[in-house]
Amino acid sequence: MKALSVLCTLAVLLSLAPLSAQAEDLSLPALITTNETLMQVNTGSGSQSASSTDAGTIAYVKHSTGDIHVISPYGTGDRVLWTNPGLSGMDNVMYLAWRPDGRELAFSSEHEAACSWYDSDVYAIGYDGAGYRRVTNAPACAALASLPRGSVTVNVNNYTSSLIWVYVQGAPSVKTVLGGFFGTVTFDDVADFGPGVLQPSIGIGGLDRFTSYPPYADVQSGQTVPGGNLTVMQYSGFRGFGAGKVSWKADGSALAYGMRSASGISQIPANPPYGSIGVDLPVIQEASPSLVAWGPTPATKDQYLYNTGMNIFKEDVGGIYLNTVGDTSGGTQLVLVPDYSGQYIHDVEWLPDGSGFLFSLQWVPLDICSDIFEYNFATQEITRLTPALWDESSDGGARGLSISPDGQRIVFERAVYPLDTNGSLWIMNRDGSDLHKLADDAGRPAWGQTPLPLTPRLYLPLLKH
Repeated sequence: MKALSVLCTLAVLLSLAPLSAQAEDLSLPALITTNETLMQVNTGSGSQSASSTDAGTIAYVKHSTGDIHVISPYGTGDRVLWTNPGLSGMDNVMYLAWRPDGRELAFSSEHEAACSWYDSDVYAIGYDGAGYRRVTNAPACAALASLPRGSVTVNVNNYTSSLIWVYVQGAPSVKTVLGGFFGTVTFDDVADFGPGVLQPSIGIGGLDRFTSYPPYADVQSGQTVPGGNLTVMQYSGFRGFGAGKVSWKADGSALAYGMRSASGISQIPANPPYGSIGVDLPVIQEASPSLVAWGPTPATKDQYLYNTGMNIFKEDVGGIYLNTVGDTSGGTQLVLVPDYSGQYIHDVEWLPDGSGFLFSLQWVPLDICSDIFEYNFATQEITRLTPALWDESSDGGARGLSISPDGQRIVFERAVYPLDTNGSLWIMNRDGSDLHKLADDAGRPAWGQTPLPLTPRLYLPLLKH
């Protein structure tokens, strides 16, 4: 094991040299030249509102229960913030992200998959455990019964021999359809999301979702309306058809999220209208993005990092990109993940001052390692921060990560490949020193600032003259 660690270390040191210094056959992250415009807007301008003395709060998912906990960076004060109503032991909470002011936590989860168009949605909850709500495909299941209701008919053609579920957005539950069924399915008591809001239907078969085609339902209270056409065929579904990585905009006005199917990234208002899934964020034409992170400062609030895997029709597409809202080019590639290299980006997060970003990467020198790296915008250099974490032994390699509000410490999940079970949280200084375990049975960390107390207001009576 010691020999493998040394091999990992040597390979990383070689791979992170400037692009011009690397041999052509090296298969580790290569650095793409940063353009002049990028340099002008990414020099660490702006500041975080958190005090330099604020240790902040770490939220994480307890794997054995699926509950969200909060804990101090010192390992004290561990408590449940949100209890997962799903099946015990189902690790169906994917990503967490604190709002910049620390007053609300966003997370993606599958726990309401049976009453949503997506199989996982973005949710939010207050730092005190109050104010639970669904952000994508709102409202949450429990709120549907309070809305006006109508009926929807869906034409279903199930060309498989398998039982499937059919759902219409806003319906109280799914309908079961047998294999070989061709006909109409009627949903009663479908919540009306408002005039002109289209509520699509979806097929559900195991881990796959089957999208329908128009006309989608514009539900009318007390009436029956058509809800589109759903055709289910073998291998025609989408796996991971839902929200994964989630990130807050610097001013707290919106969130971004990546589809777990690696089919796109989107932005959505923090308080969207019912039924909304937001709008797409531009990416390069050949991208298959699943991770996204908003810029953390006023100067970078309209910028975002995103990743993409390789494309079999075009070379050297995989890696990490930086783009700006409205730029249809998809932005600039900063980190290259070479084709067929066996490398995989687990997570990406900005540094709080906007001077660079961190990312965790699985790579294969002679065996599988996963480590945390830092990209610096000003120097265009990549630095490895963790000590060559071997994926298949001990506590495993690095997965999801988050950085402290002052930018000086990092918390991250370690898990053993390939099952990624029995994860644990580890914490270290940003220079890699003082690496130690924070919590067992834990993952998906998010480190946020401690919420500032609300300013008290005094209201005086209005006196008439």
